[in-house]
Amino acid sequence: MDFGLVFAHLCFETKDLFLFNCKYLFMSKLFSVCAILLIATISFSQGISFFHGTWDEALEEAQKTDKIIFVDAYAKWCGPCKAMAKNVFTQEKVGMYFNENFISIKMDMEEKEGIAFGRKFPVSAYPTLFFVSGEGELIKKSVGGKQVEALITLAKNAIAGFDKSGQYVESYEAGNRDFDLMLNYVTELNKVGKPSLKISNDYLDSNPNISKDQKSKFLMAALIESDSKIFEELILLRKNAINQTSEEDYEKKVEAACLETVNKAVEFEFEDLLIDAINNYKESKAGNTKRFNFIAKLKYHELMSNYNEWSDLSKAFLKKFGKKDVELYSVHLSVLDESFSYVPESNEYASELAKALVKKEDSTLNYLKYIQLLMKCDKHQEAEKVTKEAIKKAKKREEKTNQLVKYLEYIQKEILD
Repeated sequence: MDFGLVFAHLCFETKDLFLFNCKYLFMSKLFSVCAILLIATISFSQGISFFHGTWDEALEEAQKTDKIIFVDAYAKWCGPCKAMAKNVFTQEKVGMYFNENFISIKMDMEEKEGIAFGRKFPVSAYPTLFFVSGEGELIKKSVGGKQVEALITLAKNAIAGFDKSGQYVESYEAGNRDFDLMLNYVTELNKVGKPSLKISNDYLDSNPNISKDQKSKFLMAALIESDSKIFEELILLRKNAINQTSEEDYEKKVEAACLETVNKAVEFEFEDLLIDAINNYKESKAGNTKRFNFIAKLKYHELMSNYNEWSDLSKAFLKKFGKKDVELYSVHLSVLDESFSYVPESNEYASELAKALVKKEDSTLNYLKYIQLLMKCDKHQEAEKVTKEAIKKAKKREEKTNQLVKYLEYIQKEILD
């Protein structure tokens, strides 16, 4: 059997594997090296959550949430489209950014709705990536496949290019301090990452004639980081803020602000800011303080590249919170892959997490994660045993076992070699 061809085929079928670029006619040893390198680039987390409604519904949702629409205009036969779908859209880093900032939708340009979409937004090559406003106006367009960083940069440029803050500048500089103008101005500045703190503080320091509800709404829009006067005032108006938005929105806003302060602790190498962020979250009464304590410290040590501290915290965190939230195991696997892959012992810990994930949720996908990590740790015999176990369980669930069988053949070849 041509194992190069088998593994290449497996890569195209498996969601979490990157596209295998080494030609299957390479020599066996060269193929083995490529396979190992490929396994080292596995991603374990959720990527972009694409909107499943119609185009009109996407426009409506974009207007409701005040977000831009990201459109992946593709064709079923397009190779680069398939590569992006498998290798880029599935990445946690991409998912986190796009799910937070966009309504994302896939558009098959050879189907009915895609053809209709193409009349307003013509496509000459695939994939073509569009960023469209809720009003249906084109913000940015880019032709061709993108890797992770290039796609995120493109998305950031699209947001920056949709800067609506300019429409408020003239009125603001003329002395207009109407509540709606200030709320919209600060909201748009923060949306595109422009400085807003001085404008927000100057407005609040002027003691505007606004109600507590209005003030809480403004504070929610103005909040960026927890080490600020804005954060302190928002806590005092917590109930008003929740009534104006929702408890979930308040908790998300507070957590994001506290994590931004954690980022500053890393940027300025000032650990006291980490402690401040944790204390601020506790004072905000936004949610589970113990959980956030872990999240903040995990983030800090990840960004500081402190593997030992991070892994110790990870074990304690998963022991306490992983029972009710299985997805946390996948999140921590992704951190190990993205931030600590250079640490030799991280592979061992990753395989432990993958093993625990299989016990909690014995899907074929989770088994593949576990098997791949065992191979990465050079535990070929154990990988063979686990693969056989995965095949038996998949058969009991009446699922297809083609991928697992092909992978077993690859492993057994590696053992013989």
